[in-house]
Amino acid sequence: MTLKEIIIEALHDPQNRNEDGSVKWNWVDSDLWLHPMSKKFSDKEKMDALDNFPDSEVPVWALLHQG
Repeated sequence: MTLKEIIIEALHDPQNRNEDGSVKWNWVDSDLWLHPMSKKFSDKEKMDALDNFPDSEVPVWALLHQG
């Protein structure tokens, strides 16, 4: 599983969004670091993957609510 796949998985978890549909990025970040498959990646790789995650990959329900 890639870091991108782990982040996408976290973005689709209903617990990781606010009532208005916006993303709880701190929760997505936490899911990334706690995911068992993320252990094969360095800390820098995980930080870079989250920091550089493309908006085009964020579910539409989340993008509609970003301010």
